[in-house]
Amino acid sequence: MTPEQKYDRLERIARLMYEGALRSSRESRKQRVRLESYVAALREYDIAKQAVAAGPEDSEAIESLSRASQALNKAREELRR
Repeated sequence: MTPEQKYDRLERIARLMYEGALRSSRESRKQRVRLESYVAALREYDIAKQAVAAGPEDSEAIESLSRASQALNKAREELRR
């Protein structure tokens, strides 16, 4: 193998490593955003659940709990992707 061929091979390997690192970084960012969304939905759900526990007759609190539950389920699905 000539020095030029060795250099070309090294360059291809370096490029593959760089592309892999970029892909990993993008996936990490996406996962972080999904996780933050899940945590926010979980907080909203807990707050709504406490509101329903404090006043079980309150229809607004029950509706809020329903919306929070839907948001939490959606965030769970996104997190699994």
